[in-house]
Amino acid sequence: MPEIDADDDMLDGVLFRFWIRAGSWPGGWPGDLSRALTHCTTPADYRRALVKLASEKGVNLPMQEPAPRSE
Repeated sequence: MPEIDADDDMLDGVLFRFWIRAGSWPGGWPGDLSRALTHCTTPADYRRALVKLASEKGVNLPMQEPAPRSE
């Protein structure tokens, strides 16, 4: 799993949308979502759990690559 940037607001938006759809969309996985988040206590825990669940379910999250550094 790639390193997760704790300050990436775009990632948080993507993960929030995944969270909502996984829990409520027809064909979603509310039980799996609940189990994945049960022991989360920090924002980083939630991010890791949601990225892992998406990966396990074959959901292609639109993760952004970091912008190249200018020299």
